[in-house]
Amino acid sequence: MKKILIYTLAILSLAVVNQSCSYVDLETEDPNNFTDAPSELMINQPLLSLCLVQEGDLARITGIFSNQFTGADRQYLSLNQYITTTGDYDNIWATLYVDGVAQCKIIEQKAATLNLKKLQGVAKIVRAYLIGTAADLWGDVPYTEAANDLKYPMPKYDNQVSVYDSVQVLLDKAIDLYKVGADSDNGKVYGNLTLDESVLKQFDWLNVAYSLKARYFLHAKNYQKALDNALKGIGKPEQSWIFNHDDKGNYSDGKFNLFYSFLEWNRGGYLNADDAYLPRILDSGESTYRGNAKTNEAARFKYYFLSGGDAVYASLYDPNMSDGIFAVNSGYTLLSYAETRLIEAECYLRIAVPNKQAALNALNQVRQALNTYYGGNFYQDYVDSDFLTNSDLLKEILLEKYISLFGQIEVYNDLRRSNNLIGVPLKKGAVLNKIPERLLYPQTEVGANKNMPAIQSIDKPTRVNGGNS
Repeated sequence: MKKILIYTLAILSLAVVNQSCSYVDLETEDPNNFTDAPSELMINQPLLSLCLVQEGDLARITGIFSNQFTGADRQYLSLNQYITTTGDYDNIWATLYVDGVAQCKIIEQKAATLNLKKLQGVAKIVRAYLIGTAADLWGDVPYTEAANDLKYPMPKYDNQVSVYDSVQVLLDKAIDLYKVGADSDNGKVYGNLTLDESVLKQFDWLNVAYSLKARYFLHAKNYQKALDNALKGIGKPEQSWIFNHDDKGNYSDGKFNLFYSFLEWNRGGYLNADDAYLPRILDSGESTYRGNAKTNEAARFKYYFLSGGDAVYASLYDPNMSDGIFAVNSGYTLLSYAETRLIEAECYLRIAVPNKQAALNALNQVRQALNTYYGGNFYQDYVDSDFLTNSDLLKEILLEKYISLFGQIEVYNDLRRSNNLIGVPLKKGAVLNKIPERLLYPQTEVGANKNMPAIQSIDKPTRVNGGNS
């Protein structure tokens, strides 16, 4: 991905120098051989890594597995049949751990020395997001010995359940630090080079931390705690965490949307949506259309997909990299109001004493936000009589989440967690009789870390997904 490398080279150099100083004595008198960087500048490195993890290879692979995309050429043809190899995950594993987790830990240490409590909190939030993602996709992963090559060159793999517990502790510490940030730390917005400028004044890392806590409690199936934290999380659409891309369409610097980079700039034709399920439930011309008397998907379908004569590479459907969700300057959502409200809605139905009306209210809040976004009355409020049972409403909530989080890894997490409750069909010619349950550990770990667990087949559920939905 040569265009992305142009964009990341300058920032990644911070990580390279920082890693190298453990092994090489640099000339401290030479200004070209800098040995350190301010922690408030370094935070952009793990933020960028987080974007690459969420918006890059993993989003495309899990999007194929979730039947939102179609693998149409070269190795993507194999992925479309759920055929994957250990080598598919080498680069992104390094991005997650070396460029992300390791840098967060360095920033946390430097910020602690300078008493920058809010910055410590932000670094811990980003680290929790990265580690939580690893646990989601691979199950047991390094945590307690991760990102400490000198002491633990072969880090042990922690139990997935204990990793989720550790992520919650990390987020609790982040919240405490952020709340009591010192005066010298107040007023700074860290990572402002990567966040949507339109939400900076209202952006609050506490919203993100609570929404992440809700997400990971949901993954662990602790529905009451997931609900409690969702209610404290992102509270309005403009607080959604969006990774901003170049709004000037300046192709020379490679700062464009990573899906656009793959779909159009670097690998045109590899990924489309011809045989995918998502466009077929949004296209009113299909028998599988999910619209009803209160739901009109015309605007969202147009924003998500290029179809008919507008399709560039596909026969039927291309993801919209022209003027829609994956356009050159479109931001990428890392954590959203919609996800938070839909976690709330689901949990109201799954707690010990279900509350159907509260679940309806949360779902309707998402539908109202969709009306505002698309500029029409496409989504009318649902009422109790629209759903005969709580199970019917639960399926509607999960279906809305499947659609609203198009292109996000969380869709894949939901399908596995719920045992595919919404019935997303398998890929044609798939080698499995169900959606893949996990990703393979990377080949770099297979060949270098004796503590790596035995490679699990992709049809074996992870620890948290092995039970009932």
